[in-house]
Amino acid sequence: MSDTDAHHRDHDADVVVVGCGPVGVMASLRLAQRGLRVIAVDRTPDIYPLPRAIGMDDEIQRVFQNAGLIEQLRRHSTPLAGADFVDAAGARVVGYDLPEGALGACGHPPMTMFNQPAVEAFLRDAAGDAGVDFRFGYEAVGVASGRTATVQLQSGDGHSELRSSWLLGADGASSTIRKLCGLRLEDQGFDQPWLVVDVTVLDPDVSLPRVARQHCDPERVVTFVPGPARHRRWEFRLHDQETRDEALEPGFIAGLLAPWGRVDQLRVDRAAVYRFHATVIDQFRHGSVFMAGDAAHQMPPFNGQGMCTGIRDVENLAWKLAAVWAGHAGDHLLDTYHTERRPHAAGQVQHSADAGRLIDAIAAGVHVDTDAGYGGGRRFPHLESGVIDGDHPATGRQLPQPDVGGVPLDAHLGPGWALLSTE
Repeated sequence: MSDTDAHHRDHDADVVVVGCGPVGVMASLRLAQRGLRVIAVDRTPDIYPLPRAIGMDDEIQRVFQNAGLIEQLRRHSTPLAGADFVDAAGARVVGYDLPEGALGACGHPPMTMFNQPAVEAFLRDAAGDAGVDFRFGYEAVGVASGRTATVQLQSGDGHSELRSSWLLGADGASSTIRKLCGLRLEDQGFDQPWLVVDVTVLDPDVSLPRVARQHCDPERVVTFVPGPARHRRWEFRLHDQETRDEALEPGFIAGLLAPWGRVDQLRVDRAAVYRFHATVIDQFRHGSVFMAGDAAHQMPPFNGQGMCTGIRDVENLAWKLAAVWAGHAGDHLLDTYHTERRPHAAGQVQHSADAGRLIDAIAAGVHVDTDAGYGGGRRFPHLESGVIDGDHPATGRQLPQPDVGGVPLDAHLGPGWALLSTE
């Protein structure tokens, strides 16, 4: 084994992951698939039984493909047919429709709507099969970050600690790891209260949009999201005088849903009040500790990029940790995690916040540039620094994945580096 392995062989793991939501478990899986020893800890063993994330773009589906999980994902997801912003009269201001079978540049539907609990279940199974050591019932109470990482844990059995080469904080928006490391979230100036209602459609004759829709109505702005199977989601912007307790009253929710269906047609499965924020952490790396997912950035859900951005974090980090662990690169490679991911995540957060501002502007009847709307022309951020070289227009941009002989390109290239040529 490499000198790095010899140095760290007395550790409990190569990587300790704190947080076993979809981002933390995907990180654990992708690290284990590359041969690293991973311990994943969480306060609770339970998968939250109702969906929170609901949309996944083609790049993240590609990550599931390369993790060997695309067929399982397909069984629990439905491609999105389109998305738009409409005014109070229901007229489309900006948006798009997708033909059946449409594929994005990564070789998958541009956006697919999925059942989060089901996806988390098979993701955990895959990580366990890959050798991830799950330890539930533990809460992080201390972190020491230097050349290696130590996390102090508290459980019903008392205190313990784990030593590892690296530690990943993927423990959500109120991240303990972030706080213990003294890292700070920078506010991008968006804060709104919303009521999120998840519904199962009981009556197949209820007429609902096929597309995700932002209803920009000055009386109340509303987001509608068609989920997989019979699952649908509404998000209602709360007025300043409306309290959380009032918003969660069944009669209040029934009144909000009334324009779409009756209580005997739409079964409410979950209702929760959230404050939609736009924040990004100041440092994605803190010595031997790395931050990912909601622990590193939070954004309004209008673009469906919260979980997607977190999975981009860990896919970026996993191959870099593996390269350093194997002795193929020096520690300085890990600095590029921050220089690549922070600008990209900040761009996603800003775009999502701007989509929220566009909703308000349309509702107010203000003439604005619609580039932040669905199909409005704003492009995904690309890499401007980090592991890039040259000034070709494609530098820092995503490699498309066409089928080659009926097989996705990544299946031909394999999991490592590949040299592509036009000759």
